[in-house]
Amino acid sequence: MIRSSGTILLAALVASACHPSRGGRASAGALTVTHAVIPAPTSRSEASVFLVLENGGDTAAVFTGALTPAADSVLLHRLVGGLMQPAMPPVIPSHGYLDFVPGGYHLMMEGLRRPLAPGDTVTLDLRFDASRSLTVRVPVLTYTDAVSDLPLR
Repeated sequence: MIRSSGTILLAALVASACHPSRGGRASAGALTVTHAVIPAPTSRSEASVFLVLENGGDTAAVFTGALTPAADSVLLHRLVGGLMQPAMPPVIPSHGYLDFVPGGYHLMMEGLRRPLAPGDTVTLDLRFDASRSLTVRVPVLTYTDAVSDLPLR
């Protein structure tokens, strides 16, 4: 009986450590977005978006912006010296990635058109150079759940 309970406990621990990402995921051509999440905002007018952009192509891609029907605008910011500042369009190197995470690059949805809460989903259209775009459905999660799946690099 003890051995059986230990096996069940071990299986439960392994399963919880290996849960799939709760974040949104989408691909278009060589570009992929993973771990797309919105931490439940504390503001009724703004919300952050975190995600990972991967470029599997042989040429670099430039992220040029984003649109969503959930907000008036989506701005690219970067935390520099503890201050949030607008950022220049970043380059995703060929066969590389770019993380949008707390403390670095992130998207800021401004002018939210409705309050967002855990369980909601927002459609986000990511734009790149060469008229490329990628649409992803982004879940709103608690802050802890949102950042727990982001890569730590």
